[in-house]
Amino acid sequence: MKKRKLVMSAGLAAVASLSLAASVFASGDKVKVTFMSRDSGDTPMAKVYEDQIARFMEENPDIEVQNDSIYEESAYNNKLKVALSTGETPSIFYYPAIAGLTEWAQNGVLLDLTEALNEDEEWKNTFLDGALDTYDLSAYGADGIYALPNELNVDAIFYNKALFEQAGITEIPETMDDLYDAIDKLNAAGITPFGVGGKNTWVMGHIFNNILAKRIGREGIIQLGTGEKKWTDEDVVECLQITKDLKEKGAFAEGFEGMDYNTQMNQFLTGEVAMISHSSPIIPEMLSSESEILDDISFFPFPYFEDKEEFKDTRVIYTSGWMISGTMSEEETEATLKLVKYMTTPEAIQERMDAAMRVAPYKNITAPADAAQIFSDMVDYTATITESVGEYFDYDTCSTLVDTSRNGILNMMLSETAEDTAAAIQADIDANRP
Repeated sequence: MKKRKLVMSAGLAAVASLSLAASVFASGDKVKVTFMSRDSGDTPMAKVYEDQIARFMEENPDIEVQNDSIYEESAYNNKLKVALSTGETPSIFYYPAIAGLTEWAQNGVLLDLTEALNEDEEWKNTFLDGALDTYDLSAYGADGIYALPNELNVDAIFYNKALFEQAGITEIPETMDDLYDAIDKLNAAGITPFGVGGKNTWVMGHIFNNILAKRIGREGIIQLGTGEKKWTDEDVVECLQITKDLKEKGAFAEGFEGMDYNTQMNQFLTGEVAMISHSSPIIPEMLSSESEILDDISFFPFPYFEDKEEFKDTRVIYTSGWMISGTMSEEETEATLKLVKYMTTPEAIQERMDAAMRVAPYKNITAPADAAQIFSDMVDYTATITESVGEYFDYDTCSTLVDTSRNGILNMMLSETAEDTAAAIQADIDANRP
């Protein structure tokens, strides 16, 4: 999924941190809470949010919740940037970063949730083991937990079982050597192995990120983000080279660099290609399509490298979190936490999962009884994950890294060497990391 970082200067963050009211304020006898997510309009999740907020206000007549959610990414980013720069920090909002939260945490724009979680052990224990650690910013100089995980986008390789059978592939690939063998068999059968919309640079970025996770592991990716490792280190360059080599092995269609995401999905859902590398939100997208091959689609974890078996169980998960404003009064903070707890009860979480088929980072949540098998399998698979990591740029405070690295990876697939690509990315980090 595409992610973009907002650029927030220290000056703007400082202005926001001085606002004691944010956009939550006392209005008459009511306390106003603003809720800002990326789900709005007619999406299933947006409708559930609206229903849950309405019920919350019925049960808490002293609190007014204003839903300022915006679906379109750039419009959301712009509105959030303006709100933060004017000191009107939303009470609850979404931001697609981890290390990028550090400056806001240090300047008091975000609420450290550690105390609230420790004071309510029952609530704290509803989150999956390790889920809260995602937003522990201790490694970046801001001790504490500065967001609550809300959704999980679990990476996997989705594949067409019928095309695998046609190519004589009898077992799903577990290792990268198995995957290379499957690529050879698919090509021999005249089937394009992977659908890749390279024009949307995040697609190749996700493939590279999975290779990185399986070669250097979670700790290595975090060290890359904090600067303890460099992109020019031998093992990182090796990951870039492995990504580039997939093209030489015939994994992708001719001219994939100029194809877009819609072409990728059309090729997969019409049975033209055997695999796509994607994450769990693709499941409702596929199920809502008119594809005739849905019964043939399943998934498997990204394969591991036999010489790096210690990272076999490292899975890439993109975590979406809720940030809480740290610029509120005690009364406003109490009302906001009350809403957050209401929306993270098992019943509320289950309701959202049932409606939107998105994987939730909470314990004892199950797929609905009538869910498609592929979604039930994804929920069960998620529960087995013990070691996870997000995207490499989530752990880096360099705001230009997303575009620089993804564009660099695409240029590498076209012509550049892995070494030159690594050097260019590291130079950008050296110039722009705070």
